[in-house]
Amino acid sequence: MGKLEEFESIRKNAKRFLDLTPSLKDSFFQYYDESYKPGAMDTKTKRLMALCGGIVSGCTGCTLGQLDMAIQEGATTEEVLETCTVAISLGGTLAWSQVSMVVEYLDANGMTS
Repeated sequence: MGKLEEFESIRKNAKRFLDLTPSLKDSFFQYYDESYKPGAMDTKTKRLMALCGGIVSGCTGCTLGQLDMAIQEGATTEEVLETCTVAISLGGTLAWSQVSMVVEYLDANGMTS
């Protein structure tokens, strides 16, 4: 299974988990939605920050999920790659494997040339 397929499986199972725990689902989404609302920073910036965190922590679901959401919020390829640069500066060579998933995602979605 490739990383993009792994991400879809993670996303599906996370949604299933939340469906099986309705009281947690409600409070989780209330907090989650509030965290990404525009405030001092816009939502796109918050998603790019979360992408950096996902890369540095080595979390496949976090990395690809936040990448997807950042792009939905209007993040450009250049902004994503710059975020990856910051993540690598924080996470060193361990962040490279996560960045390779980002590049794979961008390629798969026609965002690179």
